[in-house]
Amino acid sequence: MNHMEAWHDPRVRTILTAIAELAQESYVVGGTVRDLLVGRSNRKDLDVAVKGDGFQIARQAADRIERVATFVPLDSEHGTGRIVFRDEPPVTVDVTSFRASTLSEDLRARDFTINAMAVATHDFLVGRRDYVIDPTGGKTDLRARKIRACSSSSFQDDPVRILRAFRFMASLEFEICQSTLEAMPSAIGELLSTAPERIRDELIATLAAESSSPALRKMDTCGVLETLFPELQPMIGCAQNEYHHLDVWGHSLETVHRLELLLAGEARKFGGLSPLIESYCRQEPVKDRPRRGLLKLAAIFHDSGKPVSRFVDSRGKTRFFGHERVSQQIFDKVGRRLKLASREIAFIGEIIAGHMRPSIFTGKEVSLRAIHRMHTKYQSNVTGLLLLFLADLEASRGPARRLEAYALAWNQILRAMAVCLEAETAPLKPLLTGRDLISEFLMSPGPLLGRILTKLMELQAAGEITTRGDAIEAARKLLARE
Repeated sequence: MNHMEAWHDPRVRTILTAIAELAQESYVVGGTVRDLLVGRSNRKDLDVAVKGDGFQIARQAADRIERVATFVPLDSEHGTGRIVFRDEPPVTVDVTSFRASTLSEDLRARDFTINAMAVATHDFLVGRRDYVIDPTGGKTDLRARKIRACSSSSFQDDPVRILRAFRFMASLEFEICQSTLEAMPSAIGELLSTAPERIRDELIATLAAESSSPALRKMDTCGVLETLFPELQPMIGCAQNEYHHLDVWGHSLETVHRLELLLAGEARKFGGLSPLIESYCRQEPVKDRPRRGLLKLAAIFHDSGKPVSRFVDSRGKTRFFGHERVSQQIFDKVGRRLKLASREIAFIGEIIAGHMRPSIFTGKEVSLRAIHRMHTKYQSNVTGLLLLFLADLEASRGPARRLEAYALAWNQILRAMAVCLEAETAPLKPLLTGRDLISEFLMSPGPLLGRILTKLMELQAAGEITTRGDAIEAARKLLARE
């Protein structure tokens, strides 16, 4: 007998056994079956389709092990309930009534063939692969690494499935079938009338994949990005200066690609800093929306303000003065439209607005004080800022870009990252406090006091002052200058 990897979590086995006893028919369906067939068993969620009332069956199954599980009502009208296990590792089981009169019809109404497979619950518990129910040819497509819509009306039934196709392309590194790509245009316009939260979640999940660049380029050629973000249209064909070899839009897509290459090779490139950078990119300012995906969104929009900022000076040189601030304003509107959290919009906006700041690293050696000044302004976001800058620089290969600029910037940025990450993990204790300045110099609380304290911390971080006496003398000079 062929076996796929059985699910060994005893909590899951207990709840599936309860569901099998309560339901007339029950099947594990969708992504769980797909992942186990390809040897992935690290899922945190399972979907179970039942003949009968899925809402009540979920409630009753959860009641049987109420000490370790909680029932969450999702949709009583359509028979959907959720079972959440309280202890670690977190796992959820969604139980849903058949969406059609039979299991086969239910599966045919799903999005893609690779997600339209099922295994009877009792077969799933013992890992029987030869009992997979597969009415749409999902196993064949899984072997061929293809994403194929279950039916010609799949995208009309739910336009967000268009974005899901690209998410699976990115996360599984599969190809989308030509017939499925050809079925998209007729439903793309309907995307705008769907809930922005659903669009946001699919988009961020796509960008959070390690290799989302091919999916992003395919979304571009299919007209999906242009439909979702008309703000990108002016970037297409917008010529740049001699530092660039691509137009603004081509450069932005290339920046995403370079960022992915940077993060894929981080262990080799960043040496001892790699674990800290990897951890930074995995952080989720909002659950299930990792910083890696947000950084790529910043890369897409970092130059969106260039078309409106573009002008040619008296010497015939193309300039984009202030484009970073305009880009931030454009993204701010996009972020609110996507219903991103305010902290996500602030993070992306800050690194878009500051993405030209690290260009100081392409010239002469930058002082420690300047590095600490950058850290003071951007705090932990300085890592994202420097990663975006490196990708931006790599994507700029115009004839005026000197080859030595890349090596120079790389070495200086590695040093700056080390300094800033050390400041994050072991912050300095200030040599003087605001209270000290007030008593020593009879100062009043206010902006001047704050500026002096900031300057003193920069000097201390750079090693230019090391004692309380040094700090008092430095403060005296700063005040005289003010």
